[in-house]
Amino acid sequence: MLKFYKRTIKGEFFVTGLTSVLIISMIFIALTLVSVYMLRLENARQTLKTANLHIATYTDGVLESLVMSAKTNAAFPGAMDYDSDNYPAQSGLLQLFAATTRANPNIKYSFAGYEDGSLLIEGYVPTADFDARLRPWYKSAVERYPDISVGLPYQDAKTEEWLVSVSLAMFDGEGHLVGVMAVDCTLEYVKSLMLQATYFDSQTNYVLDKNRKVFVHKNREFLHQSADLIVPGLSQQFSSDSGFIHYNLEGAKRLAYYQVLDSSDWIIVSAIDLSEVTAPIIVMLIYSVMALVFLSLVLAIGQVKLYEKRFVKPINLLKDHIEELTLGKDIRQISTQYSYSNSELAEIANRIVEMATKSLKKKTDDLKLILDATSDAILVLSVGAQVIHMNEKYADIQSDLSRVLEDEGSKTERLFSQKEMLDMVYLEDGQVLEQYTCPVLENGELIGQLWRYRDVTDRVRAEENLKELAITDELTGLWNRRYFLERGVAEVGVIDRTGLPLSLLFIDLDYFKRVNDTYGHMVGDDVLRCVAKMLRSSVRSTDLVARLGGEEFCVLLPNTSFDAAIQLAEKLRAYFDAHACAASDEQIRCTISVGVATHTWDNGSFGDLLDKADQACYKAKDNGRNCVASI
Repeated sequence: MLKFYKRTIKGEFFVTGLTSVLIISMIFIALTLVSVYMLRLENARQTLKTANLHIATYTDGVLESLVMSAKTNAAFPGAMDYDSDNYPAQSGLLQLFAATTRANPNIKYSFAGYEDGSLLIEGYVPTADFDARLRPWYKSAVERYPDISVGLPYQDAKTEEWLVSVSLAMFDGEGHLVGVMAVDCTLEYVKSLMLQATYFDSQTNYVLDKNRKVFVHKNREFLHQSADLIVPGLSQQFSSDSGFIHYNLEGAKRLAYYQVLDSSDWIIVSAIDLSEVTAPIIVMLIYSVMALVFLSLVLAIGQVKLYEKRFVKPINLLKDHIEELTLGKDIRQISTQYSYSNSELAEIANRIVEMATKSLKKKTDDLKLILDATSDAILVLSVGAQVIHMNEKYADIQSDLSRVLEDEGSKTERLFSQKEMLDMVYLEDGQVLEQYTCPVLENGELIGQLWRYRDVTDRVRAEENLKELAITDELTGLWNRRYFLERGVAEVGVIDRTGLPLSLLFIDLDYFKRVNDTYGHMVGDDVLRCVAKMLRSSVRSTDLVARLGGEEFCVLLPNTSFDAAIQLAEKLRAYFDAHACAASDEQIRCTISVGVATHTWDNGSFGDLLDKADQACYKAKDNGRNCVASI
């Protein structure tokens, strides 16, 4: 009965359509349920991670601001020269501490402790028996030297208020401990940061110190306890710098994301009850299943009726038309050669396939010949992301190109556009491709997209080399005069806004003409390269070293006072006086004359600063060379 019913197109559509829709609906329901559950759970995980990253960023920013303030105070000229009997020195440091506290609202106290046990602090009176050397922030700074002690929780000696300190030990030039410079903020302020990103009702944000003890938590019972006492084995889950963890607390399953701060040993943890995420999902899934089952049944019946109207009748008409175009044979006479259950549909399909195959094969062969003949890689996709055309050159780079596009978050469907676009793609092997894309239109409608990739590696590298040559000195590899002047103007602009000092060293090699006259210019070039190397290795990474021309060099020193610049200049002079340059089997000692100038807020242009340093260098030469001078 069923077999006979399927012999007609109408009957086969009915049975096959109803069966396929039901099967597809069930599969769709199952996949939808799993997908929705996983998607909601992943969204919750990412939201929790985002909240934790926000809190960690806020907290890390506060600690970094404390670190910068502590470093700035430690660099103050009077910090190392403090004497309890020197009232001007005390006054200067107290003014510095007051300015630091005003400049950084995160700071509660800015202070310094010294080896005689004294404490220098603004707005705070310590107890009579106070000894700075016994305080946790002092000990931690000495233990961690030369690193900075960051994020140490401790209690105020007088009020027992919990504070968080950043401290830096100070040693003199002979390696003797002078004291510790420190700043701190209140633990309550750190707690307030934990509320900056709370996206769940059950969310709890807390902080562990380097010993895995809780020192920030809304539940006071957990404060200053080991994490393993609260949740056995919890500390073992912090096995990397960040990640998700699961644990049980007071009968509830908890999902948490943690991150170890870069600036300290703190661990920021954000945790939620897993039930807050899963319970709404389960309820939503139940209703979704009910709705999908009902919708599937309606669609199955509707699809069958639609197939009858839109496909069965047209196919029968098409069959009749094709029969009229035949050689007059009855279709039933040739139907026996087909093994399909529906011989009418099989005949129509085979005739259409035969004609389409011949036509498409010719077009495909012609297009493939054209595409393979070009030197560019070409890809054409339909709007459904099906490959229409792809030449051999694109196949050669397809894997590398796909990996780069995935890393950049590019998806094929997002690349379809009504506009022409030109972009650059950088492959992992260093190859650079020019990506040109344009829409494929048919009757004004978008039916696909074309991509063309052209190798422009040599052109890009040549442009990059030209840019590099434009700002560096070809002989020494230092920055050239043009780039140095541009950077100098920019630095003066920064200094005029911040009020920090900017110093400049103008360096000239003494009697360098004798080197060229005695050993030749090739040896002289070796000496210049040696001098450049010695200068780079003797200054900070933030300092700018340039060759202005000939034997003239300059060193730009941001955030450097005049006294510090003089000290560095003398250090460089002594270094060159004591060391020779190895050049073509010759040991050539070149002394230097150094001119020093310092720019402070609203103190002229960079050209004025350069002129002062140049004049100071001439003064050093007039003073007999191999010396440091200033104006």
